[in-house]
Amino acid sequence: MELIDREALKTKLEKNIEDLADKTGFFEGIKLGYESAVHFVEQAPTVEERKHGHWIRHNNIIACSECIWDMYWEERNTELNYCPNCGAIMDGVEK
Repeated sequence: MELIDREALKTKLEKNIEDLADKTGFFEGIKLGYESAVHFVEQAPTVEERKHGHWIRHNNIIACSECIWDMYWEERNTELNYCPNCGAIMDGVEK
């Protein structure tokens, strides 16, 4: 998956719209295409950057350092490399 910067793309498209502002005929259709593209970019779903955290252990409880979601400690939980609640990648150092 490749992520893009929505605002940078919108800026580039809007610059092209400005460049075509005083054009007529065929260029009006191109301008409308750029305006449609801006609309679709604004409506596109976003992907949030994944958080990174670590497990916090206290007695028989293990909690995510990012969302503080906790669960009862079980030995199999040491194999989880992500939080099942918030999706944070568990690659941080336990504190």
